[in-house]
Amino acid sequence: MKTTKAISISLSPAEIRQARSLARQTNRSLSGLFREGLKLLRHERAIASEYPAAQRKVIDARIAEGLDDFREGRFHGPFDTAEDAVASMKAELKRRAAAKRVKA
Repeated sequence: MKTTKAISISLSPAEIRQARSLARQTNRSLSGLFREGLKLLRHERAIASEYPAAQRKVIDARIAEGLDDFREGRFHGPFDTAEDAVASMKAELKRRAAAKRVKA
């Protein structure tokens, strides 16, 4: 029993080229590419409906901040154990306290 159905869609020649190129780059068929796009759009809409627009804007800004921090190397870890994480935090606190003493 067939579980899929063929449909026809209209795309400009440029969109067809882009779709074929993206399908090749991602090792998908055109059908697979459009299925994945549909899946991502459904996911994006589900997330968008989960938070009001103003809250989403704040969340996106904080995510962008975190990514900037990561790109700039402002992060710690990963740690193998919780004890390693605590030791790192204690060392960072000591470093900051020493830096304050130098400034004063």
